[in-house]
Amino acid sequence: MLVKKIVIMSIPFLLFAESFNDIRLSIENSLKYKLAEQKVKIYEQKLKSAKAKNFGSLDLEYNAVHFFKQPVMKLTTTQPVAVASDGVHLVYQTFNSELPMSDKNHFIGEISFSYPLFTGFALSNLIEKSKLELIKEKLNLQNVKRELLLTSAELYSNIYALKHQIMALESAKKALLSAKDKAEALYNEGLINRSSLDEINAKYYEVIADIKNINSQKNSLLQTLSYLINKPVKEIDGIIDLNRLNFKPDFNKRPDVKAIKETLKISGEDIKLAKSSYYPQVGLQIGLKREADNLGLSDNDYQNIDKSYVAIGIKYNIFNGGETKAKVQMAKIAKLSRAIFLKDYLNKIKTDYENDLNTYNALFYRLKAAQQEIKARKSYYEYIKAKFDEGLADSSDLNSVIAKLAEAKAKRDAIKAKIFLLNVKLKLNGGEYEF
Repeated sequence: MLVKKIVIMSIPFLLFAESFNDIRLSIENSLKYKLAEQKVKIYEQKLKSAKAKNFGSLDLEYNAVHFFKQPVMKLTTTQPVAVASDGVHLVYQTFNSELPMSDKNHFIGEISFSYPLFTGFALSNLIEKSKLELIKEKLNLQNVKRELLLTSAELYSNIYALKHQIMALESAKKALLSAKDKAEALYNEGLINRSSLDEINAKYYEVIADIKNINSQKNSLLQTLSYLINKPVKEIDGIIDLNRLNFKPDFNKRPDVKAIKETLKISGEDIKLAKSSYYPQVGLQIGLKREADNLGLSDNDYQNIDKSYVAIGIKYNIFNGGETKAKVQMAKIAKLSRAIFLKDYLNKIKTDYENDLNTYNALFYRLKAAQQEIKARKSYYEYIKAKFDEGLADSSDLNSVIAKLAEAKAKRDAIKAKIFLLNVKLKLNGGEYEF
């Protein structure tokens, strides 16, 4: 009946326990991942903006102007008005006059198309740079997922270790409860003194306190995991895949490494963009333009209505104090710096991987030793318990063997948790993005 009750009470935990595979599939629900997704969308729009410049610009403009005074053109003329006294020369006089140039109301309408005929390859390089930035941002998104998986694996591993530490303590509590009942019977028969019974009682409540404390730590980690994947996690399942890894790492497959390589390519485009200032800028503009005295642009009493045009402009910098050369050198130095950073980054991740791999391999020997320790602790516990039941061992010996058996179980499961974590970590850090 007791077993049936325990099974029924465990059903909710079994139903709502999340496996690590469940956690892995929920990673993209993380708000950090969604934030990185939005950044990718920004760079998608940035690429569209860069490509749009390749199609030129079509603009419509309409202006209505009201002059406070009618625009006029002032003329100064000199005319002969009389014959001089010598009868030979003429006498001249200067006259000032004004001619109206426009009505007080003036309307201008224009549709113009501008197109960059030649930008020194700046436009094509800008588009290429935007493409590379988008690729880099998509790789950064993959790397965010990789880092979230690593963090969730670490949390899952720690929760697993705490969960099984609680289970080991529950087993110790059960053993102490049994010992406590036996001690009370022995005390009532006068076979042990009161201090022995009190010692078992004290150890029993100490284990209960430890369970409460560790359970609090576990719940805190579950809350952190819930925050990480933006989904409530009430309990976790077990761990799988504790077999030794059998794959060769390829660090060039890691999204963070790929993103750094894209940064190098972007640096190359920055150099080309800086060099574009060495070339002239050539632009074409075509305009359909009308100026008139009415809103409909159909009447102009002072000048021609149609002022449409075709224009080609050339701009070439002759001297800027060496600014262009300095920008080119800056871009080259930036590229060299990123190349050095990539080399250092690869060396670091290779070193970290080897260190983790050495620890991972050593853990299997520690696991085997822990399993043997549990076997020995169980055997010794049964020996001491039998002696205690016969009144031949004191309570301190029994408390000690119960505690050490619980510690051995907790140590074994902590090692399993570390093996699981390093298994995930080595795969992700070794270039196996999906596993």
